[in-house]
Amino acid sequence: MTIRKRLTPALATLLFLIIGIACQVIVIKIFPYAVGQPLVEDNAYILTRIMEGYLIILSLIFAAFTRFKIHFECFKPEKKKLMNDLLISGIMSVALIGILFVIRLVQNQIDPEIAARPWFGLYLGTYMRWFYPFSAILQELFVKGIVEDNITASCKKYNKHFSVWMTALFFFVLHMGYELPMMFGAAILCVVTGYLYEKNKSVWGSILIHFVIGFVPKIIGVTR
Repeated sequence: MTIRKRLTPALATLLFLIIGIACQVIVIKIFPYAVGQPLVEDNAYILTRIMEGYLIILSLIFAAFTRFKIHFECFKPEKKKLMNDLLISGIMSVALIGILFVIRLVQNQIDPEIAARPWFGLYLGTYMRWFYPFSAILQELFVKGIVEDNITASCKKYNKHFSVWMTALFFFVLHMGYELPMMFGAAILCVVTGYLYEKNKSVWGSILIHFVIGFVPKIIGVTR
C-alpha cells in the first residue's frame, strides 16, 4: 500500500503541521550560526524568507506523496464572491490606513525620532521590502489554500471556526522567532482574513489586507 493510500487527509495534515513547526524550531536554533549574529528584529526578515522557502518545499512534497492538496482554486473564486471579497477587504484596508495615519500623527508629537522620518519612504532595499508583495501572496496561498483548506478537508464535517482558529494557532507558532506581540498580531491577522476566506473562498482580499498591515506602516514611518 502506497503512502498516499495509507495516510488519511487528517493524518497527512497533522504530520504536515508537526513537521512545519519542527522545521521552524530547527531553523531558529541554527539561525545565529548561519548568519553569524543572534536573531533580532533587524534580521528576522531572513527567517521569514527561510520559512517561506521550506514551507513551499514541504507543501510540494506532501502534495506529491499524500492526499494533502494545494488548493490553487483560491486564486479563481466566483466573480460575485471575488467582488464581495475585494469590497470588504478594500473597506478594511482604507480604515487601517486611516488608523495608521492617525498613529503617525500622534507619534510625531511625542517622538522626535519618528517625526524626522519621511512620510512616504519606500526603502525597498531595506529588509528586502521589494519582496513583500510576493511574500504576502505566498503566505496567503500557504495559510489559506494549503493549511486552512486541508484542515477543513480533514474534518468529518465542515466547521469554519475550527479551521480558522487552528490555522491561526499554527501561524502563531510559526512566528516563534519574533517577539510575542508580533506572534499575536500574526494570529489575529490570520483569524480576520481566515473568516473572510471562509466566506468567499477568495485569497485576494486576504492578500490586500496582509500587504496593507505589513507594508504601509513602514512606508509612512510608523515602524522601521
